[in-house]
Amino acid sequence: MAVAVEQLQETHKALITAVQAGDWQQVGELDHLCRQQVQQAMAQPDRDEAALAELLGSLSETYREVIGLCQAVQGKLAEELQGVQRSRQGAKVYQMFS
Repeated sequence: MAVAVEQLQETHKALITAVQAGDWQQVGELDHLCRQQVQQAMAQPDRDEAALAELLGSLSETYREVIGLCQAVQGKLAEELQGVQRSRQGAKVYQMFS
């Protein structure tokens, strides 16, 4: 198996670990690295097409899961922000009448 494909497999595993840990900064860095490694793997003339196709399919599924998790986190943060905004409004009303 080509070196680029092996590196991509390792980065993919690290991406899964970072997602499971909720380390979003690490996820962003690994995402960037995955993109670079996919380009490198695709550019290699001696690449194993079958192994690369399988890995890219697995990587695609991981990204679907990451997007779902990101959307869930975004929704949770939006709810928290709305709660903070309601609290501020309540505090302003309280200050007006005190």
